[in-house]
Amino acid sequence: MRRTEACEPKSERRGVAVWAALCFVLCMPARICAQGGGDLARGDEQYARGELSEARKTYQAALTENPSNFAALCRLVRVESELGEDGKGEPQRQLIASAVEHARAAVKLAPDSAQGHVWLAVALGRQALKEGPKTRLALSREIKSEVDRGIALDPGIARAYHVRALWNRKLATLNVFERSVANTVLGGVPKGASMENAVRDLQKAVELEPHYINHHLELGRTYQMLKNNEQARQELERAIALTPGGSAHDPRYQAEAKELLAKLPKRD
Repeated sequence: MRRTEACEPKSERRGVAVWAALCFVLCMPARICAQGGGDLARGDEQYARGELSEARKTYQAALTENPSNFAALCRLVRVESELGEDGKGEPQRQLIASAVEHARAAVKLAPDSAQGHVWLAVALGRQALKEGPKTRLALSREIKSEVDRGIALDPGIARAYHVRALWNRKLATLNVFERSVANTVLGGVPKGASMENAVRDLQKAVELEPHYINHHLELGRTYQMLKNNEQARQELERAIALTPGGSAHDPRYQAEAKELLAKLPKRD
């Protein structure tokens, strides 16, 4: 029988929340693939209006017409992952599996494209959210490998630094049980994972995309975890002050920022 959230250990809920944050990265502004076309442009318009199911159909049609359409594959990863975020049960599982499948196809089609590797890292993060601790930690290895490959190919993709930052933050804050699982699955916690690296990567994401709300939200959250309350306050206030438009999830990000801000100690 499925446990209710109230019965789950707080540490486990925190772990799921971090993986959820990792997967929110899918909603980032899409410096997605330069390859275009009429169908993709129409799909992009639908996506911008929040018509995700219609956008998916349009991208699928473009891929059916040309199975080697790298841009359509990248866009499908994004839209299927976002649809999967709000889905439930078997339909959700199928959407996430499809996102991973399309991401792997993109990497196979263009192995030297940074975008394919970064989208695969993000799709695997979405998959990890729905898995148990062992599978989640096993997937973390591939996530890190793919995002590092993406950054090596193109160091200008803000999404990649955001993904790597949350990878660092998650592994640096594993609880005792998760560390035990990591020892079994990974032979230990991967070296180099640290909160300092998480801060550094999120700062880079902010530098590359200063107007994207979720970069500031997650940087503020990380500062808060480090008890650096003043810098946390600055980033959360920036997240709240920015004009929504980079993601359909911007209202959610700003609501989270307000909640975190309210929990910070008041200034003297």
